[in-house]
Amino acid sequence: MIRVTRLSGEVLYLNILQIESMESIPETKIKMMNGYYYLVKDTADSVVEQLRAFYQSCTAPGGDK
Repeated sequence: MIRVTRLSGEVLYLNILQIESMESIPETKIKMMNGYYYLVKDTADSVVEQLRAFYQSCTAPGGDK
């Protein structure tokens, strides 16, 4: 899961396997597979970095010790 902040300041955790697309409009709009979308303060680049970090932690040799 990744952590994002809604425009209202509410923290939200999203299942990365359910993210369908992202759009910068200028806030970031994250569309989920179920059709819902979330407008967040986080930049698309910061969300992508969280995604990369998550996947790297899943595939790192030796796991998280």
